Amino acid sequence: MENASANVSEKDGSVNKSENSLNSADESVSLSVADESATLSLTNESATLSLADESGRLSLANESATLSLADESASLSLANESDSTDSADESEEKNNIDDIREEMDHEKDLPLMSNVKDIHISHYILQLKCLIDTRELMGHVTLLRCCDQARCRECTKNRTLNQKITVKSKCSKIKESQEKESKFNIQRIESEHNYIDVFSETSIVPDMICAQQSSSLNAKNSSTFCNNTSNVSSMNAVNVTDHAISLDGTLENSPNDFKMILDCCDIEVDYVEELDLSLYMFKDLVENNYNKDLNENLTLVTKALGRLKWEYGKHSVSVWKEGVKTESHFPSVIRIHYRTKPTGQSLKWTLDQDENWCVFTHGHWINNRSFFPSQDSPTAMATWQAEIEVQKHLSVVMGGDNHEMVAKSDEDGWKKEYFNSRMEMPSSTISLAIGYWSFVTIPLKYNKGELYRKPCRVVGPKSILCQSITELRDYIPVCLGEVNNILGPYPFPRLDVLIVPPCFDSLGMASPCVIYIAQSLLAGDCSMFVRIAHEICHSWFGLVIGPKDWTEEWLTEGFCTYIEDILHLNVIQANGLCDQSEAIAEKQLRMYLKYKTLQNELLTTSADLQMLRPNKDNTESSTNYVKDGMNPDKRFLQVHYLKGYFLLCYLESFVGLDKFLRMLHSYVITFYKELVSSKDVISFIFNVLPELKDNGLTEEKILEDWLDKPGMPEALEVYGLGDGNVQLQQVKKQVSLLRMSYPTAGSRKRKRKLNMKPKLEDLSPLQLVLFLEMLLEDEKIPAIQLVNIRTRYHMMSQNADVQHRWCELVIKHKVQKFYQDLKKFLLNHQAMGVYLYGEMVLSGCKQQKKLAEECFNTLKDHMEPDPYSTVKAMVYGT
Repeated sequence: MENASANVSEKDGSVNKSENSLNSADESVSLSVADESATLSLTNESATLSLADESGRLSLANESATLSLADESASLSLANESDSTDSADESEEKNNIDDIREEMDHEKDLPLMSNVKDIHISHYILQLKCLIDTRELMGHVTLLRCCDQARCRECTKNRTLNQKITVKSKCSKIKESQEKESKFNIQRIESEHNYIDVFSETSIVPDMICAQQSSSLNAKNSSTFCNNTSNVSSMNAVNVTDHAISLDGTLENSPNDFKMILDCCDIEVDYVEELDLSLYMFKDLVENNYNKDLNENLTLVTKALGRLKWEYGKHSVSVWKEGVKTESHFPSVIRIHYRTKPTGQSLKWTLDQDENWCVFTHGHWINNRSFFPSQDSPTAMATWQAEIEVQKHLSVVMGGDNHEMVAKSDEDGWKKEYFNSRMEMPSSTISLAIGYWSFVTIPLKYNKGELYRKPCRVVGPKSILCQSITELRDYIPVCLGEVNNILGPYPFPRLDVLIVPPCFDSLGMASPCVIYIAQSLLAGDCSMFVRIAHEICHSWFGLVIGPKDWTEEWLTEGFCTYIEDILHLNVIQANGLCDQSEAIAEKQLRMYLKYKTLQNELLTTSADLQMLRPNKDNTESSTNYVKDGMNPDKRFLQVHYLKGYFLLCYLESFVGLDKFLRMLHSYVITFYKELVSSKDVISFIFNVLPELKDNGLTEEKILEDWLDKPGMPEALEVYGLGDGNVQLQQVKKQVSLLRMSYPTAGSRKRKRKLNMKPKLEDLSPLQLVLFLEMLLEDEKIPAIQLVNIRTRYHMMSQNADVQHRWCELVIKHKVQKFYQDLKKFLLNHQAMGVYLYGEMVLSGCKQQKKLAEECFNTLKDHMEPDPYSTVKAMVYGT
């Protein structure tokens, strides 16, 4: 037990202690009391405080208390018994205030509760039944922990938050990688398929079955498994729902027992039990029998050893075994029996486009915590298996190495579908979607005739799938081929693209092997598919390479935003939709629009949300919380996307596009399957591209100006798109032509001008976005010209980006005859409508406010939590 110093309150003479021992470097300690003082002499450096009872509290028999020391005793006289009682009350009140203050300080931060530094889960087995009628999943999750935590830390040292990556050593691998292409088996090889399986050397349970490192690079790892087979008497679980654990994971009851703390919320735990599972049985289960009924196999190879105790926390559940004091003796395998709640925010229960019920994980800021208990932390990597039981007419889409395999179909109308993942990933990346899905397989043939073996499907409700399959079939295979040329082969064994229900509050979301896309992207002309390119890029930036600190989102979003334009324009060129000069002009136009968006967001965003590295070098705080991880203001921001994008563009400008892309390819190879920090990445870039230092740039200056400061970086303040861009000049010409038709006060030609309909030229969807944004700067536009614009460009048949700008014009100029356009947009493009609700309310127009209320009331039962809260506050002010 650690020594602790004794603190004395001068006000009431009470003694506050944190442990049962007293240590003093001095030979005496003075205790000042309100009305008198006493001196406590210590003859040695340590003295033991004997208490009157076992509870750890000082018991006062009458009006005095005796303090017994190891070698002599001293009497401490107190004025009366109430002084100590009052002091204890005041101390408890102070602690409560401190707890409340700490909770308020972190009100918008996402707590990381799991004690992953003490104990590591290496494999999850989910066995759940979907009850679509009651909106819940029920069953259990089996957790297999790493048997040797010390060795596990060594095996996963590249994932620890305190890791210091030596960039010099990393860069030394680049020359080798340029010769061998890749040390991670993701290199291109000369074969008829131009593909190599990245999982060829991956163990299915690399952490649970801890591997001894061999001296030979080609030697196979030897495995050992710590199996606790001792019998344990059955123990009833303790369900204390009214007791919340503190943020440091301490528990007041059973203080000496070791607790495993898991991140979760809004889950109803039934009971927790310990299981016996041997190494060989486990390996046989996951490697040989994965395509059979999982429940039957687990029943054969496991047996219950007894129930464990557990307890809810505000954001967690804690599990412990009575009498177990250290993590090394904690059970190797436990099973948590539970059911989800319909209100749990990790799972969205809603109607799809065909009015059928479905459920899917939708990337809420609590991640998967109301889906299943897990270690939800950047460094907590694990493999997993899942057996999902659904009614026969339902289908399951889930990330994993394989497409669904029907393990068993019952006569009572239920079936079980099995999935597994051999790649270690954070639990937050596991995706699940259950619904009345239809499937279309897309052959991944690139235009050079090369066949990629990785299967790809488009999934969604039948009606919308039939409408959109053609443009998706034309785009996705070419996109995967083009990204292969930039970053290397797609790092997962398959890809499902799921068209999610209209309530989805984002345009896209990526998880291993599965990409969600919103129906707003399906414009018919691929003009919105730059977002699909963005999500595909997340397979590298965000999934196989992730940030150590989740607040440094620019490491994923900034990189994907940078690559998305390059990738998208390569695809549309390959499909013959534009030539190279048009692609270059469009890329510049996209950059210009991004810059205007960044300018506007920096004007309306608080300074703390403008910094890309809010924790700077303070990694300790990031191990307890994700700063602003639950801040609703951050949900709709693009600052970390755009500042990260412009930082990479800025660095590219010194070395050229080709060399910068080669650096990114080396980056992917070097940091494959690792966690990185901003400092790691900037150091790597500077070491690979020495031209940056030659131009006067330094790592410290980049970190300070771009990542650690709010506002626009100095290098961007003079940004502008030159007049040489042909597409920009076409837009400016149309805007000028239209403005010439505006009547001016006192003009004799006012009436004639009102009837003018300037002949507007064809514009691309991207040009239309810029055209409408320029018109939004005009204080007044004649209604007849708005009619002319709508008719000429068929506004409500354009893509969602164009329609959004058109709706902004309708709101600003209060064009009542086009209010149906607003309603149509808000109902069909929920991921993009939040801003418009605010504009309608602020317009001061009663009709617009009434329309906003009508649309909100139509959608509210199926809206996602964040848009629901935001829009409700806008419309009703609460």
